[in-house]
Amino acid sequence: MIAKDEIKEYLFDTIGFRCYEEKTALDIAASNIMMYSAARILDAGCSVILDNNFEDRNMDNLKKLVAGHPCNVVTVRFNCDIEEAYRRFVLRDKDPSRHPGHVLNTCYPPVEGVEDETKYMTMEKYAEKYRRRGTMVFSFGKLLEVDATDFNSVSYVDIMRQLETLLVRG
Repeated sequence: MIAKDEIKEYLFDTIGFRCYEEKTALDIAASNIMMYSAARILDAGCSVILDNNFEDRNMDNLKKLVAGHPCNVVTVRFNCDIEEAYRRFVLRDKDPSRHPGHVLNTCYPPVEGVEDETKYMTMEKYAEKYRRRGTMVFSFGKLLEVDATDFNSVSYVDIMRQLETLLVRG
């Protein structure tokens, strides 16, 4: 399994960023590293899981990956209503265990006296961002959609059964 956020955290700690545009460049670099690593894993004849909030801009790279490595592809999309997603976004960014490179947008490592200009996104901006990027409707290959409005009602056993059906029995 390759988690893009882990790659981003490594890039944040190694390179850092001085503006939102540089942070975006690190995000793109993390996506490219994830795709490169996935291709090498598939070259070796192994399976791979990509952990990411995929969006429309990822589609071309995924198509190239699969074109060079024919395989079964399933998108597992965890969805909930936009208000709940925003609530979780705000709580996650306030969690002290969250890597600060994900939270900050102006610079990382933080510079004393420099206020992060985009610290708190409004619900409206959040919703627009994810609609514009296609994140909430992204799908590549077969789709397994999971209602994650209430995590306590999510059955991971059922998800695994559905994945087995989609991947093995197709």
